[in-house]
Amino acid sequence: MKKFIAGVAGATIAVLALSACSAGGTAATSAAAGASSAAGGSIKVSLIAKGTSDYWTLVKNGAEAAGKDLGVEVTYNATDTENEGDKQLNLLTAAINDKPQGVAIAPQDGAQDGAPTVLDQAKAANIPVAVFDTPLKSWDGAIATIASDNEGIGAQAAENLSKLIGGKGKVAMVIQGVTGTAALRRDGFANWMKANAPDIQVVDIQNGEADPAKSRDKAQAILQTNPDLAGFAGTSDYSTIAIADEVAAKGGTVKVVGVDASPDVLTLLSEGKIDGIVTQNPYQIGYKTVSTLVDQVKGKAPAEKTIVSEAAWVTKDNMNNPEIKQITG
Repeated sequence: MKKFIAGVAGATIAVLALSACSAGGTAATSAAAGASSAAGGSIKVSLIAKGTSDYWTLVKNGAEAAGKDLGVEVTYNATDTENEGDKQLNLLTAAINDKPQGVAIAPQDGAQDGAPTVLDQAKAANIPVAVFDTPLKSWDGAIATIASDNEGIGAQAAENLSKLIGGKGKVAMVIQGVTGTAALRRDGFANWMKANAPDIQVVDIQNGEADPAKSRDKAQAILQTNPDLAGFAGTSDYSTIAIADEVAAKGGTVKVVGVDASPDVLTLLSEGKIDGIVTQNPYQIGYKTVSTLVDQVKGKAPAEKTIVSEAAWVTKDNMNNPEIKQITG
């Protein structure tokens, strides 16, 4: 059985305050305050994220901290939701037209097909490109992809849910999409169950589309159809919260696990409405994305094409441990 070992980043994490969205609905911020001009001019890198949830705020905080530590200018933009692929491509195009020394994108599902054409423009202009959080399937021009092991995260959630329900019973999932990280987490979960838990049946997997209301509707329908459900897994904070709320409303004994550690998820975890979460290190993803681009600009190419940010299993019992607080804020 393949072991998925949770690791915790050693870097100290200082979580900054949430920033407000700029006019027009785009979260835009610059870390120029910490930048210093080198002899040849200051380095500027641009990151295009896929949303503005608490998770993405931690990514932004890590990117800004790297900008200050490395003395470079970081511009960070994001769409309001994770379902605005065309808008994200427009942000990417604008970033490239601004002629930064490096650019990075966390591609939404709706931007996966269109991103390669836009990124070819960056490559033609000799602008290094990194991909962060979510792999880009159909373009191989990135210097590196900085992300969690999303298939491993799904497997880690499955392994811990199996332990919680005693290795037998029916389980289901609500996921946040059907490509990218959502697909990897879904497949990691389902494949681990198939290979390691013969007495567990995955009875349903529904797509909540990274939308709180849709995720809750899907969770409610699954619970109604499967009154004997033993375990329920979400692949994002949206789906995990939706599942926990519906299970609590139903008053059942379904064990709930999920992914990501937003403040609302942590509250539900502390209340015992979520039994455990696999949390990524979004701060580290943001930090490593900027540092990877800066190294490339300075002539130091990444040693690996995939740079993994490790994840940790968090429960009510360990959520206040210092090493966990570094990740969750």
